[in-house]
Amino acid sequence: MNSPSEMTEVSPRNEACTVLVLYEDAATRQRGLAACDFLVQYFWAEVEFEFHWWRTDFLADTSLAAAAAEKAAQANLIFLCSSVTEEPSATLKAWFDSWIESRREREGMLVNLITSDAPRPHPHAGELFLLDISRRAELDYLGTFPPTSTGTLPTSLPEAEPRVNPLSSVYPGLMRESPRPPHFGIND
Repeated sequence: MNSPSEMTEVSPRNEACTVLVLYEDAATRQRGLAACDFLVQYFWAEVEFEFHWWRTDFLADTSLAAAAAEKAAQANLIFLCSSVTEEPSATLKAWFDSWIESRREREGMLVNLITSDAPRPHPHAGELFLLDISRRAELDYLGTFPPTSTGTLPTSLPEAEPRVNPLSSVYPGLMRESPRPPHFGIND
């Protein structure tokens, strides 16, 4: 008979959902933390997460930018937390260009957590850039959230749904499907 220390895990460990978070400063980092907390709270029983945090000014360093690009090329979710609504910096543009071609054929989503003062009828320059990156990298795109009265993120997926890019292929499926139960045992 095997002792508990000799027993091996019966079920294979699921691959973690990798999340890359780009942020500018303490305020935008806090927005990224709120989004990551939301993911963990909603999906904690079904999904294991692996988070990678990169401050955007680190991308000016060649070796750090290369390390962040490697993580972005493999990430399932990329959160961009910024307060800038204008055209992104040349450094950020070059960083995105350095890895988007290596992402092709991998499912994923770019989540735009750029602050917005109010909902607008037309996207600003930062949103247009991110939409283009999403298209070129074959990522689904989740647009900016309108501000709430408390300045927080939506507290449920249905609250976030109206801001999803209508061409997104992954997110609508999440809204219609119940999470699958984990599978353990020999009958899987």
